[in-house]
Parts: sequence; C-alpha cells; structure tokens
Amino acid sequence: MYSLLNTLAQKSLPSWIYQRLIARWDSSGIKRYASNTLWALIARIFNTLTSLFVTIYLVRYLGPTNYGELSYAISFIGLFSVISTLGIENVLYRDLIKYPDQRNLYLGTTFLIRLCAGILASATALILGFYTSPDDVSLIVIALLSLTFVFTPFSIIVTEFQANVAQKYPSFVTIAVVLILNLLKLGVIFSGEGVLYIACILLLEPILYAVFLSYIRVRYYGSFRTWRFNQTIARKLLIDSWPFIFIAVFITLYSRVDQIMLKHLIDSTAVGVYSAALRLAEAWFFIPLIIASSLFPAIINAKSISVREYRDRLLTLVYVFVILAILVAAPLSFFSKHIITLFYGPAFSGSAIVFAIYVWVGVGVVIDVVIRHFLIAENMRKTIFFVTAGAAVLNTLLNLLLIPVLGPAGAAWSTLISYVVLSLPIIMIFKLKGKTETG
Repeated sequence: MYSLLNTLAQKSLPSWIYQRLIARWDSSGIKRYASNTLWALIARIFNTLTSLFVTIYLVRYLGPTNYGELSYAISFIGLFSVISTLGIENVLYRDLIKYPDQRNLYLGTTFLIRLCAGILASATALILGFYTSPDDVSLIVIALLSLTFVFTPFSIIVTEFQANVAQKYPSFVTIAVVLILNLLKLGVIFSGEGVLYIACILLLEPILYAVFLSYIRVRYYGSFRTWRFNQTIARKLLIDSWPFIFIAVFITLYSRVDQIMLKHLIDSTAVGVYSAALRLAEAWFFIPLIIASSLFPAIINAKSISVREYRDRLLTLVYVFVILAILVAAPLSFFSKHIITLFYGPAFSGSAIVFAIYVWVGVGVVIDVVIRHFLIAENMRKTIFFVTAGAAVLNTLLNLLLIPVLGPAGAAWSTLISYVVLSLPIIMIFKLKGKTETG
C-alpha cells in the first residue's frame, strides 16, 4: 500500500512538494497513515463512481421537478442532523487518540448521548415537516427520512476505527452498503416506481450501516457490553463540543439553505436543476476530507516534535490540495455544457452554468478542510464558531439577493463567495499564530 502511494505521489507531484510531503515524515509512521488513507480512498472512489453512475440514471429518470422534490426533502431533513450529532464526533476523535485506555467509556457515553439526540431530531423534523412542507410527496418523504436519525449513533464505530488508524474495515462496510443501496435504486428505476420507493431505500441506508458496523466492531474490538456511560465524560464531551454544535448549525445552513430557499423562492424544478449540478461538482470533494482525516493523528503528534514541523505538515497539505482543486476545477468549468448534456440530457441544460460556477467551490473546500483540522488541534473553538457563523449568515443573505435575480446560478455564486470570505480570515489566523509560536 505504501509503495503504491509513494510511487503515485512521486510521479504526480512536483519534486519540491513530494520532498516536503514524504521526507519530513518518518518511514514507519507514514507507511501506517498512507495505508489507512489509501484504503479509505479506494473505498470512496469506488463508492462515489458507483453512486454517481446510479444517480445519473436516477436524475434523468425522475426529471428536474421530481428530483427537486426529493432533493428538497433530503435538504430539509439535513437541517436537523445537527440535533442528532451534537458535534460530538469532532471531540470524540481527538479524545480517542489522546485517551485510548478510556475508549469504552468515551464510546458508551457518546452512543447514549447520540441516541437520545437522534430520537429528538427525528421527532422535531417530523413535526416541523408537517407545518412547513405543503406538498404531499415532500411530506411523506420527510416523514420517512426523519426515522434515519434513530440509527445514526452507530456511526461512532467508524470514529473508533479511524482513531486506531484502521480505516479499511469500515471501508469494506461502506462498499457493501453502497452496492446494496444502488442495486435497489436501479431496481426502482427499471420497475418504473417513484420517489417514495427511493425514500424507503434512503431510510434503509443507516439501518444497514448500523448492522454491518456493529458486526465488525464486535469482531475486531469485542462486545458492546464493555461500553459504559460516564457522567463526568458526558459533561466533558458536551462542554467541549458545544461550540461545534453551533458550528454544525451554521455549516448545515451553509450547505442546505440554498436548496430550501430555491424551493420557496422559485420552485421544485429549480431545486432539481441546482442539485443535479452539485452532485457532479462535489463528486471529488471526499478526497481531501479522507486524506486530512487519516493524517490528522500524524499532524497532532508532530507538535510534540516541533511547532515548525507541525506547521510545515499543515502547509504542505494546503499546497497539495489547492493545486489539486485548481487542476480539477479548470477543465470541468470550461466544458460544463458538454458534461451536463452528456450526463443528464437537455432537460437539465440549466444545470450547466451552476456546474461551471460550483466546481470552483472546491478550492475553498480544500483550504477549509486543512485549516479546520488546525483549529481543532489548537482547540480554537470560538474562532471556528465566529468564522463559520459569519460565512453562513453571508451565504443566506446572498441567496436572498441573488436567487430571485439569477435563479439556481445565484445560489452557486452565493456559496462560492461565502467560501472565499470564510477562508481568508482563517488563513490569516493560522499565519499569525504560527509567527507567534515560532518567533
């Protein structure tokens, strides 16, 4: 695994970046993290390509209006994911690395908190859905998807494997679940069924993950009976994660509000046109997320060696990610009309301009991924909160101004501008803190 990743990096990256990326890490450490990263990348690439293939058929099959109804319901439910997660997994990942001997206490406590939060999120989404969604189809889809929150607490098992640099096991689970779900979606398409059947498949997703993740957890780490709830740890997790709760609120608004506002300011067709473009534009965003998550333990450990080494690793990731984002965005934006027509057909011609704009959001995404890991490692929760809150408010205001004028393209411009504004202050904070610590 390591030799393959090393060869690919050496051939694809400029020599100075390759030297900084590889030479600065000790060989034994990088092999472990590289293997972990490669497993995650292989799984996500396979799953993304599989899901993208099926989604293309699904989008063409449903058309802009029906796909817009489905996308609106998914975005509406996504607003309540904050309640179900409480931002705890950000803190849990860090604490599982720091306190491996208390793993069962942290996992048991987090699971119970997440279960109670999931039940609350499900009930809240269901109640508000009846008051805010006038369409019968949307209401039924929202009702079905609201039940997913009850099963999402099992996702903390993935965090346990990540903290132990054993990403390949949950990667196998993801591949299996994605295959099952996409085969079922193809069955719906070929049988000529509608949106409600797709909603039932989406409800099945967290159930399958819960079953399969539980199986591998018991097999490799033992029974769930060793998990214990601890009131002191619960208090600590909630105190440490409360800024992430509000951060998650703004991130959720940031990522969902555009589709919800498109539905209420224009119509479901506009949501379908916009969402279809996003599916293609965001298809590669998982790559920097996986790399950063897999290397996060190495980045944290580097600070015990030297502050300069710690900052160099973060800067190297920023350089590599930005170059990658530009290389991906430029050709996709230039050929946007041909790409949209090829994948979705002429019915989605309006998605081309959205796609051309939104692919450049990737540059802001990759910077944000690395710098957020820096802020988490530094425990700069308030900084993350204020920057994210500002970007979310700005994005909402821009959507209100631009959507009525530019339609779905206005939502794309709002997201791009917000990401640029979000990245600049975080980068300045990073540079100033680095000068202070090394000066």
